[in-house]
Amino acid sequence: MTEQISDYDSVQTWFNSHNEYWEGSEVEPEAVNAVRQFCEMVGSDPDSIIGECLRPRPSGEELMMRTRARRKYIESILEFEAQENSRAKANAVRSFFIHNGVAMNPSIVK
Repeated sequence: MTEQISDYDSVQTWFNSHNEYWEGSEVEPEAVNAVRQFCEMVGSDPDSIIGECLRPRPSGEELMMRTRARRKYIESILEFEAQENSRAKANAVRSFFIHNGVAMNPSIVK
């Protein structure tokens, strides 16, 4: 990543959606840092990650979910959770995906 993480469009989308959904609540700095760490782990930037999961339809009017990419990132989040030993950090990354329109399912806590 060459920019500050908050400069990416997908991060701004996350901030705005989170703020709207949670009625003025801001994304915590720890959550932003978790997304930065996740991006470093997977070797990509936030916009590229979301772009890999959501592609424009051939008509160009809507986005469509790329299931294979979504599954890849679900697995990467599980790896990140284990590596960081932190479900909270993994949930911050899931929040980033969800607020960008990519559904995420965490593993079931036993």
